[in-house]
Amino acid sequence: MTLLRRIAICLFAFSAVGVVYGQSQEGRILGTVTDQSGGLVKGAQVTITNTDTGVVRTLETNDAGDYVAPSLAPGPYKLVVEATGFKKIERAGIRLEVAKDLRLDVTMQPGSVSETVTVTEQIPLVETTNDTLGGTFANKSINDLPLNGRDFQNLVVLRPGVQRTTGGGFLSISSNGNRPEDNNFIVDGTDNNDPYYATTVINAEGVQGTPGSILPIDAIQEFNAQENPPAEYGWKPGAIVNLGIKSGTNEVHGTAYDFERNNAFDARNFFNPVTDPVTGAASPQRGLRLHQFGGSIGGPIIKNKTFIFGAYEAIRAQVGNSFTATSPTTVSSSLAGGDQVNSIPDAQASVAAACAGAHSREPGPAKSVK
Repeated sequence: MTLLRRIAICLFAFSAVGVVYGQSQEGRILGTVTDQSGGLVKGAQVTITNTDTGVVRTLETNDAGDYVAPSLAPGPYKLVVEATGFKKIERAGIRLEVAKDLRLDVTMQPGSVSETVTVTEQIPLVETTNDTLGGTFANKSINDLPLNGRDFQNLVVLRPGVQRTTGGGFLSISSNGNRPEDNNFIVDGTDNNDPYYATTVINAEGVQGTPGSILPIDAIQEFNAQENPPAEYGWKPGAIVNLGIKSGTNEVHGTAYDFERNNAFDARNFFNPVTDPVTGAASPQRGLRLHQFGGSIGGPIIKNKTFIFGAYEAIRAQVGNSFTATSPTTVSSSLAGGDQVNSIPDAQASVAAACAGAHSREPGPAKSVK
């Protein structure tokens, strides 16, 4: 076997593994084109256009009148269907969600191709292509809903069967009774699971709580959570959390934000009284400052072809913990006196006192050994 053939086999093997295990945030638009009598329309031209980016996908229906447009980025689309002897059908306002299949069946009307029928019917909310239990959070919902810490994981618990341990923290999200390690996180089709802890890498939980967000929610186009994922995802029985990142569009768009928290607007902590209970002196309010700020911007490099998008977020925080603590006074051993019951013995002083006592003793009479 030649070296070139071996290399080709290895590349094929790695690509096959990627196909089997790699999941995507992209979706599909599919459907069947028929006439008014229910007859199948073969060879109809179907044009699907992303109205944000202007990217166009053109295909034809097969012998069964079916069409499938795979690998479509989440976003708004327009569908146009044309066939000889029928009026042109246009349908706008189509919203394709992350990793979802959207079925759009079209019924053609006899007439000239120069005539256009515009469809304004709402897309049904019922999932007709599979029986997966799940839901999608669009960017508007992500930004409008109250979200402490701006961490998208805090929205996952709004899905049925998903819960998070009070206070968040490490390994705190579970779905339908599965262990937290059984969830599968995917970002733009890329595996986002920590190989050791089996949790998300981006926005990983801290041991004592959720840290500052690494992925700003302004950078998320949308995400969905599937509580009973299909077999195509495999290897984890918990929820599938699939994120789609925003893209630049033909129009320049962006955001800017600044969230502030200051102890000047907060009530005092119970353990931070106005008067120090130990000294009796006035006790200043402990400082708490939180500045979470950032922004995003995207736009075209080459219209309808190449786009750019970027986001930045930072956190500046100061937390003054409040607590009251008393510590018993340390005393030496009973040789030096002191309350041995309600105090912590000073081991070092006890040893020193014991040694000093041993050296101060007078030697006894010498004994003869026969």
